Amino acid sequence: MAFTAFTVSKQKIGIILIIISSICFAFVPNSAKLALDDGVSLYFLLLSRFIIGSAILLPYLLVTRTSFQIPREGYSQLILTGISALLLLAATYHAVDFIDIGLVLLILYSFPFGVAILAQVKRGEYLSKSRWLCMGVVLAGLGIMIYDGQGDINVYGVFISVLGLISFIFFIETSSQLAIKMGGAALNFYISLIGFLIMLAILPFGLIISLPESAIGVMAISANGIFFVLSWVLFFEGSRIIGATRASLLACVEPLFAALLALAFLGQQLSLMEWFGFFVVLSAIFAFEKIGLHHNQPHRHQGNITASD
Repeated sequence: MAFTAFTVSKQKIGIILIIISSICFAFVPNSAKLALDDGVSLYFLLLSRFIIGSAILLPYLLVTRTSFQIPREGYSQLILTGISALLLLAATYHAVDFIDIGLVLLILYSFPFGVAILAQVKRGEYLSKSRWLCMGVVLAGLGIMIYDGQGDINVYGVFISVLGLISFIFFIETSSQLAIKMGGAALNFYISLIGFLIMLAILPFGLIISLPESAIGVMAISANGIFFVLSWVLFFEGSRIIGATRASLLACVEPLFAALLALAFLGQQLSLMEWFGFFVVLSAIFAFEKIGLHHNQPHRHQGNITASD
């Protein structure tokens, strides 16, 4: 009984970490937009994100005496994780220049399906039909909430978004295994370091470095880097506890928090349909968790304890 209580408590901690991660990530799109509107180039926005990540995590790892050791078999996996993280960020920011940001987010937030499929194929982690249905309802709710269907559908923009989606799935798949072995902070430090080195390597190819034009731009760049680091570290720590598939679906609450932040700080209003989508997403994620909790409840059958699938 004590072990079961400890397990439940640990699961709650994992869920809380993912939710806090989503709150932190909700600040990222708005801060990135503010920075770009203030004249910051895409190259410098990405470069600053990796610099800030390294600058925050290096002293944290030193103070906490966290090991910097990379698993012997994990070097190539770590490099691929760093590259996929960079491709994800670059594709997301680049795609919004061609198609509506709502469509970009809708494509990207279908990543839990890819994560679940890979988990099933590679590790035999099967989801029940009811949980697959909940995931579909979450995506439908996000579609209602964040995409109004009014933007032009540019083929190139959709293609870039799909590349971002593939990078996202690949990033979650490779990083989730490394996070278990290295911890979220150490993993994110190496991701930031790899991204920084790649950005420096491609600098001679004529990329534009445009700095912020005002204090607002400087604050936006700082917020973008800080909240990115916090969100990813917390996501990895949470996924170590509850698993990558559950963590990925729970991360879909990020647009909900982004909408609430825009409501509180930017004075934006949600339409009736957007509120409907909001509660559809919330209800589907709650149902996904309740179904999983029910399936994991041990029950007695003819004197033996078994667990339902």
